[in-house]
Order: sequence, then C-alpha cells, then structure tokens
Amino acid sequence: MTHSRRPAEVPPSSPRVPASVFEGLFVRGLKAEAEGRLARELVALGYDMKRPELDYPIQLWQRVTALARQDVYPELGDEEAWRQLGRQLVVGFAETFIGRVAAVALPMIGPARAMERVPRYLAMMGRTDVEVTLSPVGDRGRRVYLTDRYNRPDLMAGGLERMLELTSVQPRITVEERSAEGYRLLVRW
Repeated sequence: MTHSRRPAEVPPSSPRVPASVFEGLFVRGLKAEAEGRLARELVALGYDMKRPELDYPIQLWQRVTALARQDVYPELGDEEAWRQLGRQLVVGFAETFIGRVAAVALPMIGPARAMERVPRYLAMMGRTDVEVTLSPVGDRGRRVYLTDRYNRPDLMAGGLERMLELTSVQPRITVEERSAEGYRLLVRW
C-alpha cells in the first residue's frame, strides 16, 4: 500500500518594505537627525539611514515604527500617535522619487479615484500582499477593508487622511473594525 504524501505547507514569505518607505518616514517625514538618538536606535534595530539596503523585512518595519511611535509622540494616546505617524509617512513618502509620481496626480484625480488607487499606492510601498476591498458609502465616502496583518489600522488611517488632503478635501476616517487578519475603515470626505 502506497501512502501519498502531501507536501508540507510552506508559509508565504513575509513582505519586504522598500528603502524608499523608510526614507519617507524617517529622513523626510520625521526628519530624524543622522547623528541623533533616534538614528542610533534605528541602527541598533537594523536600519541605517546613511547606508540603506534595497528593502527590509516587514518585521523590521514594525519594530522601527513602534520605536518612532514611542520616541516622537510619547504624549499622545496610541490611536492618535499611530495616526500622526501615518500622516508623516505620507508627507515624507510624497517627497521621495517614487512617491512624487503618485503625489503629483492626487490634486487632479480627486478623492474617489485616489481611493480606487490605494492598492496601486500600497504596491509602490512594497505591500502587494494587502488585499483592498472598497465599497461606496454615498458619493463622498468609501468603506475600505484591508487584509493587512502587519500595520496598525490607525497608521493607515493617518496615511489615507494625508493622501486625501492632497486631493483638496477634508477627510474623516474612522476605524470600524480591527482583527488579526486586517481592519475596516470608514472614509468620508
């Protein structure tokens, strides 16, 4: 009697985050001093602003953003601190070479089309693993579900707020649901 063996399930490889995203947050968004305390702590974790690698494991991204949350916004509650960090990420990423490509079009395409492009923008930031489901909420809103197991929903909410502000609207974003597999945001403008 022959036993057929099923191949062992290979877990999908963890996502990698391009150096441009690290540059966007730390060099351009937060303007961390290359010789400062934050820069030294980042080096200790594995990210050297002066000698960037091509990309980094998502787990390092999680560690450095948690450090930034504590270091830059210690006086804020968790949700607001992560939201502010997300805003600074988009501010800084829009100043990188690759980020400028997306940012220059935002005022022309408007908020609805910008929301439709979220999967493309996430891919530019190395996150091809995130599935994005959008459903309309009237003419000026979208309910967004993201299968993002690595980022805080408030980081994404802050990033989307800043992105939509670049389309000349005043967004209001609520985190409606949080789970280990992802989160749901209500985005209105």
